Amino acid sequence: MHKLNIILALFFIPMAFPASAEMQNRVLNWDRVSAGINVGTLSGLTHERVYSPNQGGRKLSQLDWRYRNAAVVQGALEWDAMRWFSLGASGWSTFSSGNSHMNDYDWQNAVQDSWTDHSSHPDTRLNFSNQFDVNVKGWMFNTPGWRLGIMVGYQENRISFHSRGGSYSYNNGAHTGSFDPNEINIGYKQHYQIPYVGLTGRYRYSDIEFSGTLKYSAWARTTGNDEHYLRDLTFTDKAREQNFFSLAASVGYYVTENMKLYIEGTWNRVTNKKTDVNVNNYRQNINADYKNGGGIESYNMLTTAGLIYTF
Repeated sequence: MHKLNIILALFFIPMAFPASAEMQNRVLNWDRVSAGINVGTLSGLTHERVYSPNQGGRKLSQLDWRYRNAAVVQGALEWDAMRWFSLGASGWSTFSSGNSHMNDYDWQNAVQDSWTDHSSHPDTRLNFSNQFDVNVKGWMFNTPGWRLGIMVGYQENRISFHSRGGSYSYNNGAHTGSFDPNEINIGYKQHYQIPYVGLTGRYRYSDIEFSGTLKYSAWARTTGNDEHYLRDLTFTDKAREQNFFSLAASVGYYVTENMKLYIEGTWNRVTNKKTDVNVNNYRQNINADYKNGGGIESYNMLTTAGLIYTF
């Protein structure tokens, strides 16, 4: 409840600024709706970790899912309902997998710092990644040339992979070989639910406009699901109050008073946090829960170009 009160307080702060000076603008403005569409690429890295709570929390395993240049389409709507208040919604989704690679590392020897087992999986596919975002913005300053405000929002992100084949080196290189190239060996999914607060602003000089947005959350909820098909194992991780950071910057050019062409870059990061993990061993019919037995971390970079039209 305390966190909710903080978010609500941040949302209502800008309402106090124009209360006495802008009484004439309290009527909703139905003529200021902007729609945008853009395309681009998504690249990033997702870490999946396993820890041993019974051995001082040491790391037992880490899977690195790397992806590059997955094609993305994005759409956005924004309504300047009042001079000091805006509503926004946006979303994007991949429509091609790009280039992906997964590396799996294990530390079987507690007294050895470097990994003992490693498998490499070049035939890894990004099945999908997507995001939707809804937010409200309160403009503390709003002039024809620039505007600055705070925002409160909620976003969800999903990402899914699977890997086939690959090669392995176990027991410090004592056992090496290859997996069946036609067989899926590991599948992995992550789901992020993120309420956030942030700052956003724009500056326009003649027909050129610069924009930036900073988001932060300490309340992200994350879920990871790992299917080890060759071993008949499922790992399910869940975490709360995970940290999230996002920074976006764009530059655009108004080709007409209502249409802007722009390019944008957005960097997102969810920092590592130990999670509670459920392990289901189907072969041995064993289901067990481990506190602080898993870990989730990710970052990505979204680069797009497109247009925004204001009706």
